[in-house]
Amino acid sequence: MEILLAKRKNMKIKIYQEKGHSLPHIHIDYGRQQHAASYAIGSSERIEGSLSKKYDSDVSSWLERNREKVLEIWNALQAGAPHEPLVAELSGDA
Repeated sequence: MEILLAKRKNMKIKIYQEKGHSLPHIHIDYGRQQHAASYAIGSSERIEGSLSKKYDSDVSSWLERNREKVLEIWNALQAGAPHEPLVAELSGDA
């Protein structure tokens, strides 16, 4: 399952239901490139990816503003629980 959390310019911030992934994280799609980067929800640090580093601060600042809610969404997705009301509570684009 794939959930779009926010959009900014050519970036899409997404989260997935990924059984077996123990580190809560988000994915960034850039333009037509899927999984251009991944960021840890807890630290806002990039885990991997080829997205230009100039976007790190945009993604990190969005994550810092929304960390608690994004972590709730991650946990709900992994547990198969409803997540839609949580996504509606996120604060703005990246």
